[in-house]
Amino acid sequence: MQAIFFGSIGTMVETSEIQRKAFNTAFKEFGLNWYWNTGNYINMIQKPGGISRIKEYSKLKLKDSEVKKIYDLKIKYFRNYSDNCVKPREGVLDIINYANRNNIKLGFITTTSKETIEIIKDSLSKFINFNDFDLITYEKDCVKKKPYPDIYNFAINKLKVEKNNSITIEDTPISYASSKKAKIKTILFPGEYSVNKKNISSTYKIFEEVKNFFEKK
Repeated sequence: MQAIFFGSIGTMVETSEIQRKAFNTAFKEFGLNWYWNTGNYINMIQKPGGISRIKEYSKLKLKDSEVKKIYDLKIKYFRNYSDNCVKPREGVLDIINYANRNNIKLGFITTTSKETIEIIKDSLSKFINFNDFDLITYEKDCVKKKPYPDIYNFAINKLKVEKNNSITIEDTPISYASSKKAKIKTILFPGEYSVNKKNISSTYKIFEEVKNFFEKK
Protein backbone atom coordinates (compact mmCIF):
# COMPACT_ATOMS: atom_id res chain seq x y z
CA MET A 1 0.00 0.00 0.00
CA GLN A 2 1.26 3.43 -0.94
CA ALA A 3 0.56 7.04 -0.06
CA ILE A 4 1.41 10.56 -1.15
CA PHE A 5 1.29 13.19 1.58
CA PHE A 6 0.92 16.88 0.83
CA GLY A 7 2.17 18.60 3.96
CA SER A 8 1.59 22.25 4.75
CA ILE A 9 -0.89 24.42 2.85
CA GLY A 10 1.99 25.92 0.89
CA THR A 11 2.68 22.62 -0.85
CA MET A 12 -0.63 22.99 -2.67
CA VAL A 13 -1.24 26.69 -3.05
CA GLU A 14 0.56 29.99 -2.54
CA THR A 15 -1.36 31.87 0.16
CA SER A 16 1.38 33.56 2.18
CA GLU A 17 0.79 37.07 0.84
CA ILE A 18 -2.98 36.73 1.24
CA GLN A 19 -2.55 35.54 4.82
CA ARG A 20 -0.14 38.37 5.62
CA LYS A 21 -2.71 40.86 4.33
CA ALA A 22 -5.44 39.19 6.38
CA PHE A 23 -3.36 39.38 9.57
CA ASN A 24 -2.64 43.08 9.05
CA THR A 25 -6.31 43.87 8.44
CA ALA A 26 -7.23 41.92 11.59
CA PHE A 27 -4.69 43.86 13.66
CA LYS A 28 -6.09 47.16 12.42
CA GLU A 29 -9.68 46.17 13.20
CA PHE A 30 -8.70 44.97 16.66
CA GLY A 31 -7.03 48.31 17.36
CA LEU A 32 -3.38 47.26 17.27
CA ASN A 33 -0.73 49.30 15.47
CA TRP A 34 1.06 46.12 14.37
CA TYR A 35 2.11 45.69 10.77
CA TRP A 36 3.84 42.60 9.43
CA ASN A 37 5.90 43.44 6.37
CA THR A 38 7.04 40.82 3.91
CA GLY A 39 10.42 40.37 5.58
CA ASN A 40 8.84 39.84 9.00
CA TYR A 41 6.33 37.39 7.67
CA ILE A 42 8.79 35.29 5.68
CA ASN A 43 10.69 34.58 8.89
CA MET A 44 7.53 33.96 10.91
CA ILE A 45 5.99 31.38 8.61
CA GLN A 46 8.98 29.09 8.66
CA LYS A 47 7.29 27.74 11.79
CA PRO A 48 3.63 26.62 11.51
CA GLY A 49 0.87 28.04 13.68
CA GLY A 50 -1.02 31.33 13.28
CA ILE A 51 -2.15 31.57 16.91
CA SER A 52 1.33 30.90 18.28
CA ARG A 53 2.65 33.52 15.83
CA ILE A 54 0.37 36.17 17.36
CA LYS A 55 1.30 35.14 20.90
CA GLU A 56 5.02 35.29 20.20
CA TYR A 57 4.78 38.66 18.48
CA SER A 58 2.84 40.09 21.45
CA LYS A 59 5.59 38.78 23.76
CA LEU A 60 2.81 36.90 25.55
CA LYS A 61 1.17 40.16 26.68
CA LEU A 62 -2.21 39.43 25.10
CA LYS A 63 -4.82 37.29 26.82
CA ASP A 64 -5.77 34.02 25.13
CA SER A 65 -9.24 35.44 24.45
CA GLU A 66 -7.70 38.45 22.69
CA VAL A 67 -5.43 36.25 20.61
CA LYS A 68 -8.41 34.12 19.63
CA LYS A 69 -10.42 37.19 18.60
CA ILE A 70 -7.55 38.45 16.42
CA TYR A 71 -7.15 35.03 14.86
CA ASP A 72 -10.89 34.80 14.13
CA LEU A 73 -10.72 38.19 12.40
CA LYS A 74 -7.76 36.96 10.38
CA ILE A 75 -9.74 33.89 9.30
CA LYS A 76 -12.62 36.13 8.19
CA TYR A 77 -10.38 38.29 6.02
CA PHE A 78 -8.40 35.33 4.74
CA ARG A 79 -11.65 33.86 3.45
CA ASN A 80 -12.63 37.15 1.81
CA TYR A 81 -9.24 37.65 0.17
CA SER A 82 -8.98 34.03 -1.02
CA ASP A 83 -12.21 34.02 -3.03
CA ASN A 84 -11.54 33.42 -6.74
CA CYS A 85 -7.86 34.36 -6.58
CA VAL A 86 -5.93 31.16 -5.81
CA LYS A 87 -4.98 28.15 -7.87
CA PRO A 88 -2.91 24.99 -7.27
CA ARG A 89 0.84 25.15 -7.54
CA GLU A 90 2.45 23.68 -10.64
CA GLY A 91 2.50 19.89 -10.55
CA VAL A 92 -0.13 19.47 -7.83
CA LEU A 93 -2.97 18.43 -10.14
CA ASP A 94 -0.66 16.04 -11.98
CA ILE A 95 0.22 14.34 -8.69
CA ILE A 96 -3.42 14.01 -7.62
CA ASN A 97 -4.41 12.56 -11.01
CA TYR A 98 -1.47 10.15 -10.88
CA ALA A 99 -2.54 8.96 -7.43
CA ASN A 100 -6.11 8.40 -8.59
CA ARG A 101 -5.01 6.42 -11.65
CA ASN A 102 -2.66 4.20 -9.64
CA ASN A 103 -4.73 3.59 -6.50
CA ILE A 104 -2.28 5.54 -4.33
CA LYS A 105 -3.71 7.02 -1.15
CA LEU A 106 -3.66 10.79 -0.71
CA GLY A 107 -3.18 12.72 2.51
CA PHE A 108 -3.20 16.44 3.29
CA ILE A 109 -1.15 16.44 6.48
CA THR A 110 -1.38 19.83 8.17
CA THR A 111 -1.41 21.02 11.77
CA THR A 112 -3.36 24.18 11.06
CA SER A 113 -6.93 25.00 12.07
CA LYS A 114 -9.94 23.34 10.50
CA GLU A 115 -11.28 26.79 9.57
CA THR A 116 -8.19 27.54 7.50
CA ILE A 117 -8.33 24.18 5.74
CA GLU A 118 -12.01 24.70 4.91
CA ILE A 119 -11.10 28.02 3.26
CA ILE A 120 -8.40 26.30 1.20
CA LYS A 121 -10.80 23.54 0.18
CA ASP A 122 -13.47 26.06 -0.86
CA SER A 123 -10.96 28.23 -2.73
CA LEU A 124 -9.54 25.29 -4.70
CA SER A 125 -12.83 23.47 -5.23
CA LYS A 126 -13.01 24.26 -8.94
CA PHE A 127 -9.60 22.62 -9.40
CA ILE A 128 -9.46 19.85 -6.79
CA ASN A 129 -12.03 17.38 -5.49
CA PHE A 130 -10.97 16.95 -1.88
CA ASN A 131 -13.08 13.81 -1.67
CA ASP A 132 -10.12 12.24 -3.49
CA PHE A 133 -8.13 12.60 -0.28
CA ASP A 134 -8.14 9.66 2.11
CA LEU A 135 -7.05 11.79 5.06
CA ILE A 136 -6.97 15.50 5.90
CA THR A 137 -5.49 16.37 9.30
CA TYR A 138 -5.87 19.42 11.51
CA GLU A 139 -4.28 20.82 14.65
CA LYS A 140 -6.45 18.57 16.82
CA ASP A 141 -4.82 15.43 15.44
CA CYS A 142 -1.56 15.81 17.35
CA VAL A 143 -0.24 17.38 20.53
CA LYS A 144 3.27 18.13 19.32
CA LYS A 145 3.20 20.00 16.04
CA LYS A 146 5.84 20.12 13.33
CA PRO A 147 8.87 19.75 13.43
CA TYR A 148 7.91 16.82 15.67
CA PRO A 149 6.97 13.70 13.66
CA ASP A 150 3.71 13.05 15.52
CA ILE A 151 1.32 14.18 12.77
CA TYR A 152 3.01 11.93 10.22
CA ASN A 153 3.03 8.95 12.56
CA PHE A 154 -0.68 9.60 13.08
CA ALA A 155 -1.25 9.65 9.30
CA ILE A 156 0.71 6.43 8.70
CA ASN A 157 -1.27 4.62 11.39
CA LYS A 158 -4.60 6.07 10.28
CA LEU A 159 -4.14 5.06 6.63
CA LYS A 160 -2.39 1.76 7.47
CA VAL A 161 0.38 2.34 4.93
CA GLU A 162 4.07 1.55 5.06
CA LYS A 163 6.52 4.39 5.53
CA ASN A 164 8.92 3.07 2.91
CA ASN A 165 6.12 3.02 0.32
CA SER A 166 5.04 6.60 1.04
CA ILE A 167 6.34 10.01 0.08
CA THR A 168 5.81 13.49 1.52
CA ILE A 169 5.93 16.94 -0.07
CA GLU A 170 6.76 19.80 2.32
CA ASP A 171 7.47 23.49 1.77
CA THR A 172 9.68 24.65 4.67
CA PRO A 173 12.74 23.15 6.38
CA ILE A 174 10.89 22.80 9.70
CA SER A 175 7.94 20.95 8.17
CA TYR A 176 10.38 18.91 6.06
CA ALA A 177 12.08 17.83 9.29
CA SER A 178 8.76 16.56 10.66
CA SER A 179 8.33 14.06 7.86
CA LYS A 180 12.00 13.07 7.84
CA LYS A 181 11.90 12.36 11.57
CA ALA A 182 8.98 10.04 10.85
CA LYS A 183 11.34 8.24 8.42
CA ILE A 184 9.30 9.00 5.30
CA LYS A 185 10.87 9.94 1.96
CA THR A 186 10.40 13.71 1.75
CA ILE A 187 10.69 16.26 -1.05
CA LEU A 188 11.26 19.92 -0.21
CA PHE A 189 9.05 22.08 -2.45
CA PRO A 190 9.70 25.66 -1.25
CA GLY A 191 7.19 28.37 -2.01
CA GLU A 192 7.57 32.03 -2.86
CA TYR A 193 8.09 32.98 0.80
CA SER A 194 10.62 30.27 1.65
CA VAL A 195 13.99 31.29 3.08
CA ASN A 196 17.43 30.42 1.73
CA LYS A 197 16.12 28.91 -1.49
CA LYS A 198 19.63 28.83 -2.95
CA ASN A 199 21.00 26.84 -0.02
CA ILE A 200 18.50 23.98 0.18
CA SER A 201 18.01 20.88 -1.87
CA SER A 202 14.74 21.35 -3.70
CA THR A 203 12.90 20.50 -6.87
CA TYR A 204 10.34 22.38 -8.90
CA LYS A 205 9.66 19.35 -11.12
CA ILE A 206 7.60 17.96 -8.30
CA PHE A 207 5.42 15.58 -10.30
CA GLU A 208 8.40 13.93 -11.97
CA GLU A 209 10.08 13.29 -8.62
CA VAL A 210 6.95 11.76 -7.11
CA LYS A 211 6.37 9.60 -10.18
CA ASN A 212 9.99 8.41 -10.19
CA PHE A 213 9.73 7.38 -6.54
CA PHE A 214 6.88 4.96 -7.26
CA GLU A 215 8.16 3.69 -10.58
CA LYS A 216 11.44 2.63 -8.96
CA LYS A 217 9.56 0.49 -6.44
